[in-house]
Formats: sequence, structure tokens, C-alpha cells
Amino acid sequence: MALITSPNNRYVKLARSLQDRSWREKKGLYLIEGIHLLEEALQAGTSLEVVLHSPRIFTTSRGEKLVAGLQRAGYQCLAVTEELMAGISTTMTPPGIVAVAPMQAKNLAELLAVTSPLHSPPLFIIAAGIQDPGNLGTIWRTALGAGATGLILTRGCVDPYNPKVVRSAMGATFRLPVAGGVEPALLARKLQDAGLKLVVADVGAPLTLWQVDLRPPLALIVGSENHGPGPELLAAATERVGIPLVGPVDSLNAAVAAALLLYEALRQRQGV
Repeated sequence: MALITSPNNRYVKLARSLQDRSWREKKGLYLIEGIHLLEEALQAGTSLEVVLHSPRIFTTSRGEKLVAGLQRAGYQCLAVTEELMAGISTTMTPPGIVAVAPMQAKNLAELLAVTSPLHSPPLFIIAAGIQDPGNLGTIWRTALGAGATGLILTRGCVDPYNPKVVRSAMGATFRLPVAGGVEPALLARKLQDAGLKLVVADVGAPLTLWQVDLRPPLALIVGSENHGPGPELLAAATERVGIPLVGPVDSLNAAVAAALLLYEALRQRQGV
């Protein structure tokens, strides 16, 4: 297999450009990095524009198996030098394999129309103004694990295709649909029109999360630790719920709060 050595190769330049959000949005593409995420992408049948790998990937049987599997599946796999891989990767220790993939974000109407026996009644998680990539990725992964229908991001959230978000989501990017950049007032109106109960996590709420019925068609809304869910979503809430804090803390991490809400909804829906 020929080894790409030039930084001016079109695929190398394309992959490197996707470190920048403006280029990701312009091209509608993003980076997937590392063996685990590429294994998840392969298993999910994710569309990939190109896969780039360096000689390092063949130092383990797992890496060899991954490249062989990608090639058998018909993906274009190109070899690059370790130096080029270091320039493409967004991690301190380049993983030896990256892929360029098309974004699969949906618009709000498409996401609210998602139906599946696994998602009946529907359960959406709304990330309102979440700006920490690790938090958003963790919320995405947790939502997938809890059987959510989809993830919705309000305007001002971190880019869902930020490399740190993609790594933190641990493959949820390929399996749980997302709609981003939605204005809060519009979102509140569309959720209500869709017949969803709006449950907002709020530190000052009069009820705890287990005092509210989370079995109907539902949108769970979690805001950032600094700014909360915002006035539009608070005003539109069917219910505001809090998480009891016995110790001397004034709030929980947004991803932790989302996990507690999602799994309380799952518990109720399973009749436990």
C-alpha cells in the first residue's frame, strides 16, 4: 500500500481542516479518531468519506483487524506517515487512525418525527446552553444508554461534532440522532405542539424528580451549571423538578443531572 507523505494531499488537508468548527460546518464533515470509535462506526454502518491510518495501527492485532474490516466493508482506507497523522489528530497522542464522516444532524421537525418501538412513548433530552464538550458527550452517551429517542441542543451549545464531544460520546454520535442550534422559544413551542410533557431540571423546583410522572411522551431539559435552562424553557415547563442535595453543594454537574433524570424516566417506564 502506497504511503502518503505530502501534507498537501487533498485528504490530509481535508482532515486537518476539520479541527476547526467553521470548516466542519462549511463542509458538513467531522473527524472520528481512534480504534474504539472506528470500531463503533463500522458496527453502526456509519457513512465515511475516507479513513486515514499510519503504520502504528498495525502494531496491534486489534488495529489490523479494524483496518481489514473497514476495507472489507468498502471504505476507502489510505496510509499516511506518522508525522502527517500527528498533524491531523486532535489528541496529544495520535491514535494511528482517523476518519472523515458526514454530519448526520437532523432538523428539529425530523427529530420530533422519529418513531420506533424502542422509543414509545418518546423521550427526548434537551441540552440547553451546555458548553462543556465532555458534559455534552456524556449526556449523549447516557441518553443512548437510557433509551432516549433523540438529543436536542439549543442555540449556544457546544458543537456536537467538536472532537472532544465525539470522543466523550463514545459512539453515541453514530446511533442517537441530534438536532442542534434551536432557538429556545421556538423549541418550547414545537415540543408543546408535538404533545410532549416538558420537565425542566431546576435547582429551585418545588418537586423532586421522583415525584413527577415521567412515563408520558417527554422532553427532559437540562441547562448549564452557570446559567440553567434559560427563561423561555423554564416558563414553558409542564413541571420543574429538582434533585435533592443533602450535602453542602448548590448544584450537580449537568451530565450527572441528566443521567439521574433519564434513568428515573427509564425506571418509571419499566414499572420498577
